[in-house]
Amino acid sequence: MSVLVTGATGMFGGLIVEKLSQGDVPVLAASRSESRAASLTDGSVTGVVADMDKPETFVPLLQQVDRMFLVSPMHPDLGERECALIECAKQANLKQVVKLYGSVEHEGDPLDLQHWMAIDALKASGLSWCLVSPQTVTDSHVMAQLETIRSERRLYACAGDGRMGMVTADNCAEVAALVLQEPVERFAGRNLQITGPEAITYAQVAQQMSSALGENIEYIDMTEEELARAAVEAGMPEEDLELQVLCHFRQIRNGKAELVTDTYREVVGRPATSVHDWTCANRMFFE
Repeated sequence: MSVLVTGATGMFGGLIVEKLSQGDVPVLAASRSESRAASLTDGSVTGVVADMDKPETFVPLLQQVDRMFLVSPMHPDLGERECALIECAKQANLKQVVKLYGSVEHEGDPLDLQHWMAIDALKASGLSWCLVSPQTVTDSHVMAQLETIRSERRLYACAGDGRMGMVTADNCAEVAALVLQEPVERFAGRNLQITGPEAITYAQVAQQMSSALGENIEYIDMTEEELARAAVEAGMPEEDLELQVLCHFRQIRNGKAELVTDTYREVVGRPATSVHDWTCANRMFFE
């Protein structure tokens, strides 16, 4: 068994490469950068150069593996990029494609439409497939504000009182890595919605972090306009705001991120990680 991991230098791709390497699974870890690809080579992992905007660069790589983990950046061309790779996987007759999706209800917003373009192509491909769909991801929501948490002891969002089944990236990577190592039939055609142990508000995230750190973290709720302005002032390109930030907070605020499942326990055999326990494990970053 061998696996091609796209986006291998990103958060999810990198974690999945790490989990697979711990099991000595042969992995081709793909990156657009030659230097970053070279840095990935270690043990059972071989860093390879491939560009999702040039799907032909994946063709020879897919001939060398049985399975693919498909993840790509939040981008207006996500659907087109992933559809091209699914077609390449079909031509290579892969045994399995595992795609990263999500379990927040975006219901037809631009990001969701891009994902569904790829999901529909995957379902029509004839390949065995599985979706790994995290809820609101603790790491990306909290670590994005690391500097303000350190300097101000504040957590900012425009989530109102919306609840979210916040889940760690590590928990999601554990599930994906196990799916990629299990018999294909076990998870074929499933959408594995991975969540944390409970649905909590941003104020409760701040409370759990406060408890873990032994000092007060204050939650500041903002309007969408205020958050957008602050993000641009911090250096985020305005054209990336909707797809990468605002649409996610909007769904949390509107009650579309409340889902809690027991899928992590089903697959891994233990409870999902709480925000409190995640903060304890990452305490050094907040000091």
